[in-house]
Amino acid sequence: MKTYRIAGALAAAVLFSGSALPSEEQFNLEPASLAQLEEAVRSRGDPARGREIFLDTRDAQCANCHRIQGVGGHVGPALDSIMEKLDIRQIAEALIAPSRKLAEGYETYTIARTDGKILSGLKLKDSGKELLLRNGLGKDTVIQKEQISRIEKSPVSLMPARLVSRLSRKDLVNLISFLKNPAAQLKLNGRLSRAWITGPFSRSISRIEPLEKNPDPAKVAVSSTGKLLQWKLINARADGLIQLAGPVAAKKSSSYILALMKSDRAREAVLRLDHSSGMRLLVNSETVYSSRNPARNSRLSIRLRKGWNTILSRVSNPTGDSTLGIRYEPARGLRLTADRQD
Repeated sequence: MKTYRIAGALAAAVLFSGSALPSEEQFNLEPASLAQLEEAVRSRGDPARGREIFLDTRDAQCANCHRIQGVGGHVGPALDSIMEKLDIRQIAEALIAPSRKLAEGYETYTIARTDGKILSGLKLKDSGKELLLRNGLGKDTVIQKEQISRIEKSPVSLMPARLVSRLSRKDLVNLISFLKNPAAQLKLNGRLSRAWITGPFSRSISRIEPLEKNPDPAKVAVSSTGKLLQWKLINARADGLIQLAGPVAAKKSSSYILALMKSDRAREAVLRLDHSSGMRLLVNSETVYSSRNPARNSRLSIRLRKGWNTILSRVSNPTGDSTLGIRYEPARGLRLTADRQD
């Protein structure tokens, strides 16, 4: 049952894929076809290309639901240890025929409410008085039991049958190769996948002194107009970038993004920054980086103290869709997160 639970989790990882690439005959569950797939993964699989497919937000979209090394979505469980639990054929079966062996805990429920609205998704919690339902986009909905007129458990996986037909044979081989390659997965390590954000602030004001001196998501921030602003958690996109959008990041403004970095000792660490607009970065309230221009994979050496360190970025948002990516060069004893309990 444990093996099938992971298989069901993996099946949901390629939910909501893009357009098909039907130029080649697809693999199937026939023994000869599975043998060909296994041989191709072992001899020709490209885990680096598979990593790109895992992160792709248009086609396979695996990372929209699942995460590896902290990168990806929060619909299902992390897949870091998938290579230890399933062999190549089991992974292929979970992807090609996801409803064949539904895992306990990953069944789809359809709920009809008394107001006529129909909802479907994974049932995360049933307290007796209310249900917590999560749909394929990761949105959670609390439904009071008294509002439910009918609830049904579906024998069909959230992942549509034959969804991997949207991938070419080559891409399927490369995706499985990545899922079976711990070294390729480790290259995702170090990315900031979740952070706190607050704003918007006027770009004409260079800094908000109280906020920069003591950034704390438990405290409200004060905008340049005196408005009280709450910190909100935000997940990075599947490609590892945090997008400034919504009420906390209005066009022609700036926002603050806060993360925490833990070190097992005082040391130097290296960050890699990707930003589509100007930004300033503070480590423990000291400015260590400032740029008015976009940058990609910019290398920054920082000094950390033992224990928790604050990593605060002020990012300008001239067009209303700026992005920020922060990752550290992997080293034992380092952790980059949004919460001390993550």
